[in-house]
Amino acid sequence: MRKTLAIAVGLLLIAPGSALAKRTADFTYQSSGKAVTPGAADPNADGTYEDIPFTIAADDQDGTVSVELDWSNPVDDWDLVVYKKNASGGLDQVGSSAGGPPSTSEATTISQQGTNPVPPGDYVIRANNYAATTPDFSGTVKFTDFAGPPNQRPVAKLKAPKKAKAGKAITLDASGSSDPDGSIAHYRWDLDGDGSMETDGGTNPKLKHAFGVGVFHPSVQVTDDKGRHAYATKTIHVTKAKKKKK
Repeated sequence: MRKTLAIAVGLLLIAPGSALAKRTADFTYQSSGKAVTPGAADPNADGTYEDIPFTIAADDQDGTVSVELDWSNPVDDWDLVVYKKNASGGLDQVGSSAGGPPSTSEATTISQQGTNPVPPGDYVIRANNYAATTPDFSGTVKFTDFAGPPNQRPVAKLKAPKKAKAGKAITLDASGSSDPDGSIAHYRWDLDGDGSMETDGGTNPKLKHAFGVGVFHPSVQVTDDKGRHAYATKTIHVTKAKKKKK
């Protein structure tokens, strides 16, 4: 039993941070009856609003936070504002919704910040009794998983001679291609310039091919390990090969 526990603890300690990341738990909230006075929310005026605090822990990774405020009477009017507490203890607005009757709900969503999850910290949901006859309301807060940074487009690079002789194989080289957040997984080639990647190069970044006389615009399509594509094209002038003297 002790050995099993030790192994489990060891695995937990060596697990990568991404494996330990968790999503904040969904929750519901309900009025306590404080916001009995209709009017614009005023921090110095008791009764016009009610605050519901919640926290996103430092190790939580959320993609979105969806906040909804609901009430039953279609003639009532509530407004919803979400704040994040700043370092000085003040409130910075991060979301809001302010419709009007006959709607019986307001909703707002806080989204991840570019390549980062929704910032951790202390938040406040403010339900403002703008023009409601009773102080009763309820609401939900739902969190989604942080999807991580979006897959960046790979960079396709193609080397090829500007001139070639008909019937003589040349090398098309896409080995300089790269992917900023992964690797190049596949190469496909358009050798006749019609836009169709008719030649499958697999994982080989180089292709040897002999062209006939003319001007050709071969292209390579590189695909990264998450399926995103990039393209590069070169122009090759192919002339007739000189006959060897007998």
